Amino acid sequence: MPDLPDGASEVSAEAPLSTDEAILDAAMRILARDGYQTLTARKIAEEAGTNLALINYYFGGKRGLLLAIYDRLERQRFERQASMYGSEDEPLSAKWRRAIEFYRHDLADGFVRVHHELLVQGFADPQLAERARERIRAWNELLIEVVEQYLPQLGVEIPPRLLVTVLGAFWYGMEQQHLIGMREDETPFFEVLERIGRWLEEREQETGNSR
Repeated sequence: MPDLPDGASEVSAEAPLSTDEAILDAAMRILARDGYQTLTARKIAEEAGTNLALINYYFGGKRGLLLAIYDRLERQRFERQASMYGSEDEPLSAKWRRAIEFYRHDLADGFVRVHHELLVQGFADPQLAERARERIRAWNELLIEVVEQYLPQLGVEIPPRLLVTVLGAFWYGMEQQHLIGMREDETPFFEVLERIGRWLEEREQETGNSR
């Protein structure tokens, strides 16, 4: 690793990775709380309690920082979902409801906003756009595997890729409307999700796949 830039110093005696994480945490808090327009290197450094020069040192600038945020968030959330769907201890309806709870948590803690803030920057930045496409492809493939595993057992014969495409479009639209403050009585997305969960339960009971 190269020497630290002039005037820069670690904020503690911890390993450099801790400084990386402090900067990423600060950037994510700012994105979740205030949005991309307020995400400046100076504000990140203040939020992280570290030296401004360390942002370029560790991430090579704002784009590198955004790509690192993408990687971190994707790793955390993808691994969580893959672990849930990979378990054979509960039926699809239970996993569907757990996914809804994950979404509620992610919406409340700012992850959903951070993801969409990054997604929007991809409109003008090819690298960020490619990272977003990679994310979508990975999630689509995971969900296609889930559809292929569970839905034929429930008597549902819809091409998996078509179903996942529709579900993805619905989910992104739901996230965007929640982020701008649409209420449940205006756009009852959670009611739709609950009805899908009840339908899955009914199909599981009818086909003997409730365990």
